[in-house]
Amino acid sequence: MFPSHLMIRPSSQRHARPRAARRSRAAEAPVLIRAASAADAGAIDRLAVLDDRTLPPGERLVGELSGRVVAAVDVASGRSIADPFVPTTGVLELLGVRAAQVRR
Repeated sequence: MFPSHLMIRPSSQRHARPRAARRSRAAEAPVLIRAASAADAGAIDRLAVLDDRTLPPGERLVGELSGRVVAAVDVASGRSIADPFVPTTGVLELLGVRAAQVRR
């Protein structure tokens, strides 16, 4: 069976240039993928407002960066929402992979 959450820590970039290192700080933050709970309703509502989209009711997963929910996905439909002010491409990819695993 699959674990209920997934923690990914990106590898460090030892030889990155200073400017590139500053831009990639968000990309180096630990990502936590987990099942959404009732306590996440406010964070998901905030994302829906920021992204100007909503998720259908049902089972959801959330993606956290440094302890803050920055993206969510509906497991059944695969529809997602994310904070447009945070680099979330990688988080959304991980949410999609995990949602596909949960659907099986």
